[in-house]
Amino acid sequence: MNPLPRTPSMPDAPASPPAAVPSPSALAPGTAATGLEPERRTGHCQCGHIAYEVLGTPDDPHLCSCEHETRISGGPAVLWVGFRKDGLTWTGPGHEPTWFATYTTLKRGFCPRCGTHVISVAAGSDMIMVTGFSLTDQTGIEPVGHSYREMAARWMTITLAPDPRAPQPATS
Repeated sequence: MNPLPRTPSMPDAPASPPAAVPSPSALAPGTAATGLEPERRTGHCQCGHIAYEVLGTPDDPHLCSCEHETRISGGPAVLWVGFRKDGLTWTGPGHEPTWFATYTTLKRGFCPRCGTHVISVAAGSDMIMVTGFSLTDQTGIEPVGHSYREMAARWMTITLAPDPRAPQPATS
């Protein structure tokens, strides 16, 4: 029996040289006023044809169990993680993904070679949502919400991470 062919892992983008420290008013969204560059993360589809880089802190990591997500993914939910649209750069040989509109105001991007669903963009929004598991670094993306939870498979139970924006109890 022949094993399935192994797809080589896609390496992270090469490290960038240090940038000059910007003034606080020139900082990119999602950058703390510490003089550091914004956080950079990379991601890609299964085959590496569609790859991207996003800047900033992950925002609103959440699961979605709407009918579109469950049909597209073939699973009970998709993990979405938000980033500012102006911090997105397509870096792979395929450039942008192929787009499919699931609503008149929402389009989703997938790899035309392997079919991996990697991004969702709502019309008029300054945010994009990438699929959590297309990200190379998956730290800090634990879901804090679950949209369309009432449509989730009955057997699916989720324990969500604490919302990082919620006030935390004082510790002594």
